[in-house]
Amino acid sequence: MGDPNKKISSYIASFVERFFPKHEESIHSGLFLISNEDETLKIIDWYFNGYSVISETVSSHIQNLCKNKTVRFTNDGMYALVEDQNKIPNNDLNEVAKHLETALAEYDSGMQIVKEAQKLFSAKNVGIGY
Repeated sequence: MGDPNKKISSYIASFVERFFPKHEESIHSGLFLISNEDETLKIIDWYFNGYSVISETVSSHIQNLCKNKTVRFTNDGMYALVEDQNKIPNNDLNEVAKHLETALAEYDSGMQIVKEAQKLFSAKNVGIGY
């Protein structure tokens, strides 16, 4: 899984499957936490909007996953992985799902992840261009 774009997409799909997030911020924040452990996951345009970690790169990936019908936005206003998705190879999804399960095992909700990402972001003084 050498392609960084496929890896980001796999993480997003796995995150959506695991946490069924209502807010895009929880996806961004989860990826921010993961990127601090996974040196191969480089997302260069993180910036801080006052309460969460947001990235144009991640937003673009989420939009593409919705467009190619890998991820959908439900009537309840949540992101969900479609049942019959074939845009992301299963081996990629399985690999990142295992890592995500380990790395974020202590979190029960997207809000916990957002708060932890904000704390880490503030502690590191990460700014535009991270």
